[in-house]
Amino acid sequence: MRTISRSAVALSTLALASAGLALGAGSASAALTTYCDGDASGVTVPGDLVVAEDTSCVLTDVTIEGEVRVQAGGDLLVTDTSVTERVVVQGDAYFDATGATIGGNVVSQGGYGVYLDASAVGGSYVGRAGEDAEPFLYSYDTAIDGRVTVAQGLVHLQTVTVGGHLTSENSRYTDIIDSTVSRDLTVTSAVEGTALCGSEVDGVATYTGNAGVQIGTGGALIDCEDANYLGGDLTIWDSTDGVDVSDNIIRGDLAGSGNAPAPTGSDNRVRGEAGGQFAELTPAAATMSAQSSTQDHQQELDGKRAERRGAAEEAAELSGPAHLL
Repeated sequence: MRTISRSAVALSTLALASAGLALGAGSASAALTTYCDGDASGVTVPGDLVVAEDTSCVLTDVTIEGEVRVQAGGDLLVTDTSVTERVVVQGDAYFDATGATIGGNVVSQGGYGVYLDASAVGGSYVGRAGEDAEPFLYSYDTAIDGRVTVAQGLVHLQTVTVGGHLTSENSRYTDIIDSTVSRDLTVTSAVEGTALCGSEVDGVATYTGNAGVQIGTGGALIDCEDANYLGGDLTIWDSTDGVDVSDNIIRGDLAGSGNAPAPTGSDNRVRGEAGGQFAELTPAAATMSAQSSTQDHQQELDGKRAERRGAAEEAAELSGPAHLL
């Protein structure tokens, strides 16, 4: 068997580095790491892709055959792009995907935000808390095959399908609109409240310690015209700013306690038993109106997205072609 000399290996490594590629540990299937600063389209990256700290990368119709890492303060905008493995977004970094396919997880380590539109995630979404951060998960028309776990920030999911459990903790708000959760739904400590509208939850739904909870069309938090279907129990505990459960089909039990003021609701079909504070619901006062709307939350998130996306596009344009090959 022929033996390659150390000098030949060193020269090969140097050649790769000079072409913008570096050998790295990377993912199990990827032996190369490509750094992106600028814009590129219509190419294949034969390994991992990294957006370095405080740089911007804009990709269109690109195939990435490894994983993606967006380092602190970096921005990655992708359109009609596929990633074979996971995407990791570090603190104050931003990931914006339209028409994308991601084979693994999307992980936000307290990043600025993640936007997913008309995309498919083969793994889970994991949003971890960050110091002095208010990260967001903002998604439309997207399928996430695994679970969704959010530990902090702003959550707005509309026409989204989640294949696993959905758990949101310590968000400012959590909106789930016209979406499907195939397993359990748990929302805890949403400081401005949480709403479920026109959606299907196939497992158990549990709400604990939120400022306010709106399940269905009651209008306590947002304007909602569509009913929900819940395949298991619905339990609501210790809400501090009102609860309304209206116009829902609940195949399990409806229960909970410690909610102040007392819950309101009407026109529910509960297949199990209604107990605790939910045994005898009465409709909310006719004068009650929504405190905000889904459009308010969309406008806030659209603004945060537009500001960061605009700056990223400008920075990528100044950097010029990314020369990924």
